[in-house]
Amino acid sequence: MAIPIKLPDMGTNVEECKVLAWKVKAGDSVKRGDVIADIETDKAVADLESTAEGVVLQLRVAAGATARTGEILAYVGQAGESITTEAAGAPTGVDDPERKVSAQEAQLQTAAMTGSARVSPIVRNLAVKLGVDLNTVIGTGANGIITREDVQRAHNAPPTLQTTTPTAAEQLSRMQAAVARAVQKSWQEIPHLSISASIDMSWAIALREKSQPDGSKISYDAIFLKAMALAVAKHPLFLAKLDGERIVRPQGIHIALAIGFGDELHLPVIRDIDQKSLSTLHSEIARLAESIKTHTLKADPLSGATMALSNLGMFPIESFDAIIFPGHSSILTVGSIQTIPFVIDGKIEIRPRVVVKLAADHRLINGRAAAEFLTAVKNTIESGNLT
Repeated sequence: MAIPIKLPDMGTNVEECKVLAWKVKAGDSVKRGDVIADIETDKAVADLESTAEGVVLQLRVAAGATARTGEILAYVGQAGESITTEAAGAPTGVDDPERKVSAQEAQLQTAAMTGSARVSPIVRNLAVKLGVDLNTVIGTGANGIITREDVQRAHNAPPTLQTTTPTAAEQLSRMQAAVARAVQKSWQEIPHLSISASIDMSWAIALREKSQPDGSKISYDAIFLKAMALAVAKHPLFLAKLDGERIVRPQGIHIALAIGFGDELHLPVIRDIDQKSLSTLHSEIARLAESIKTHTLKADPLSGATMALSNLGMFPIESFDAIIFPGHSSILTVGSIQTIPFVIDGKIEIRPRVVVKLAADHRLINGRAAAEFLTAVKNTIESGNLT
């Protein structure tokens, strides 16, 4: 009996994935656990492993096409075993030797697969059959999904005259669309408490002057992550998250770091920060940044955090507000270092200063707790006690 290979659940807030490339073709032999495709979520690239042993009977989703969690991507079984159309349905954009399609159907199939519409394979096949371009259909289902009724309505609608010049539109990338959904969800559901503090960066700058063996300097990201980890060890509520009206306390000190590349925003997670040296943190951050730049970031380092750090100190930005990621308790933002006069022991001294702002989930963290945490971060960096 042919065994379906389905798109697994890729984690929280991931509803669909793109099949980047198949590593097998129909007729190839596979074993359980073999990597048969590269799939892309909103956040990273992951391996799709075979859950069956045998021969690849059919690839149902073409490379470049999108599939939803639980959707069948391929069939594995015994050589020569057939898959009936009634049982399997039509493949999504993959060549089917038993079915010839017209040039018009092929064009509509391509438009359905490469367009921006969110649609199931069954509805996509119906659109091809009725000659409906899904790019012209407005979905009325949940989250804008195109339904069978939407396709049938578009098929039965009388033609309309074009009276205005269409406005050019650009589809958000999968990753940016995921960020947009997360930001909207956070802003609607999480009451943000915001406080700020000024930190003397003299010690941090002196530390950076001590080069690493490879000639690089300890990043400010590593310094702030370490300071945050030491602060949350004394204020563990920041490591918790809300699940309805329950407080969930995950194990370990894991903090996400906002890394922007082009128009995309990534939130890879640095794990067990309290157990790592500044040098180790610096190297790990550099590796994550390189994997984002080369589009090789895997799904593993994208979960487990309950707070985040966002640093725009490389720009002439004094301070900024950030939105808490869903499932997190807080986010700390860091602006650029400004050299300004300080009054110290009644005397004016010129010191490097940075403004940091903390946004906390006010349902979980009150103003006093937020102030104590931010004070701990400030005192840790100014004293240089990061061990």
